[in-house]
This record gives sequence, C-alpha cells and structure tokens, in this order.
Amino acid sequence: MNDNLMDVCRVCGSRAIAYLCDTRNEHSETKTLSNFRCETCGSVFVGNIVSGEELGNAYSCLNTRAYYEEIHAENLNKMAEAVQRLKNFVSAERRIIDIGTGNGQFVELLKKSGFQHVSAHEIEGSCLTKIESIADAIYQDFDYSTIPSGAFDLATLLDVAEHVPDPAHLFHTCARILADGGMLYLHTPVVTKTDRLMHRLLKIPVLRKSGSIWQRGRTSIFHLENYTPKSLTLLLEKAGFTNITIEVKNELSWPVTRYVRVYLLDKQGLPRWLAPLLAPLAHPFLATDAFQCQQGDCARGKSAATGCGAAREEVMHDQARCFCDRRASGRYRVDDGRNAGPIGASGI
Repeated sequence: MNDNLMDVCRVCGSRAIAYLCDTRNEHSETKTLSNFRCETCGSVFVGNIVSGEELGNAYSCLNTRAYYEEIHAENLNKMAEAVQRLKNFVSAERRIIDIGTGNGQFVELLKKSGFQHVSAHEIEGSCLTKIESIADAIYQDFDYSTIPSGAFDLATLLDVAEHVPDPAHLFHTCARILADGGMLYLHTPVVTKTDRLMHRLLKIPVLRKSGSIWQRGRTSIFHLENYTPKSLTLLLEKAGFTNITIEVKNELSWPVTRYVRVYLLDKQGLPRWLAPLLAPLAHPFLATDAFQCQQGDCARGKSAATGCGAAREEVMHDQARCFCDRRASGRYRVDDGRNAGPIGASGI
C-alpha cells in the first residue's frame, strides 16, 4: 500500500480494509483522498495520513463565521435537545467541558439553561471571545494536553469525533479528564443504508461516478470518519467505557438545500440555483429513515479497573451524542452526520 495511506483501520486496528474510491480535495496539499471501509468494524474512513499542520491549514481557509450563521437555526434546535437530555442526568452545579466547542454556541446555551460551571476546549487560533466572560475556563491546543485530569463531571463532544485523525486518543482523553462518576455525551456520524447502497454502485462501472459523488459528500479532509455502532463501541471499550446503549435515528445539521449545494452542485461545478429544485429529490435520502441505519441498542460503560463507570449511547443519522460515566450509569448518543469541522471543533 502507498506509504502515505494507512494500512490498518484507525478504530480497530484490523488490516482487513477494502478500498472504495478516490475523491478530490481542494482544501489542502493532498489533492486525492482515498476512502476505505473496515471489513471488521464497518467504519468508513479517509485512509490518507494527514498531518495536524495540513488539517490546520485546511480549516484556516474556511469562512467559519458565514458557516455558523447559515446553520444557526439547525444547530440551535439540535443543541437545545441535547441540553434537555443532559438535564435528566447532570445537576446544574456539575463541572462541564465542551470539547471542540466551535463558536461556543453550546457553552452559551448550557449557561442560559442554568448549568453553573461550563468550560470549553478548541484548537489554537480559534476566536472564543464571545464566551470568555461566561466560561469557567477555555483550553486551546491541538492534543488536549492543557485540559486537567479528573477535573470534570461531564464532557461533551458535539460533532467532533468524525474530524479527528486519532479517535482513540480523543476517547482516552475523555476518560482522563472525567472525575469518578463523570459522564461523556457526544454526536458523531454513522454509516447508513444509503452509504452501503452507494458502495455497491462503486463496483458497477457505469454507476461508479454516482457512488464517488456520494462518498465525496460523506468523507473529506474535514470529515475523516463515518463510524458504526460496532466501531464506536470498540473505541469506547478500549478507552475503558462500558454499558453503552446505541439508538440509530435521523438528524440533520444543515437544511437539505445546503447539502445539495455544498456536496453536489459546488463539487460538480453546477449552478447553485438548482439547489431548491433538487432538494425534494434528495430529501428521502438525507432527511428520512427510509435509507438509513437500523435501530440498535447495546450496553457498555467505563470499567471499574480504570475508575470509570457506565455510559449510554444513542446513535442517530447525521450526528453523534454521547454520555459516559465514571462508576455511575451514564448515557451515550450518536447520529450519522454529513458535516465536517476542525480537529477539535464542532460541525464544519
């Protein structure tokens, strides 16, 4: 295999990985991204070995302000639901950290909802002045090393796990920074029925281009991994989590017209005015359960050997939300997302 490509799955370490297709990348020096599926855990991922410097350069070229303005309503609805779920498991005085906070919108919402002690983490260079006056602490680095160990009762990862080049390190970090009885809650993408259908098309010469166009919208330099309930469970178990429950469901982060514009029209050089005309055709694939993952449940958590407790996980189309405990039962939820964001940022 090419020296610049991974020869094992970054989730489970299996060498049984199947090549899917190449897709173009216009955001960094790696112009061709090679996409693979792990035959063991089912994750679909970009197999290129990408440096933190290259990822940082790619994100620096994005107009994040315009992006967050466009998806504000969808993000707010999704985050409001997350807050309501958190209230069922975490009291207002608990210490919370939002890892990959993006523009800090979730920190603001948590504070407005009555949570008293909220901190945030983002990559270096991100502007978080809007939450400086309300966050207990703001940590900024590329490897989470500035976050103190055992300091938090709840860690949240909204649309973060799909963006990181080393998901195992991310989940082990969550285990490290949580106090006994602490919990983890996250959103991240999972592989859908539509994905599997498109992967079959890749094997048919006359339909291969359709499969490649689809995959280009599902993985990118900004969105390195689409998980499965099995691969998420493996990651969490390796980090010491147990009692994980997974529920698969559809949840969009963007309006359907934006998905059509960004992932189809822009990437194929087609006029943007086609977006509202094509959106109704794309709606069954993107915004319904008709072509998506099956419902599923399982139980895991953080093992007593590592001083961690239980977790419950719910997996949804388009996003992933997660709770994990240290020596207490928790909750973990995941969606199957189609958006991408910075190494530690939510949803770009």
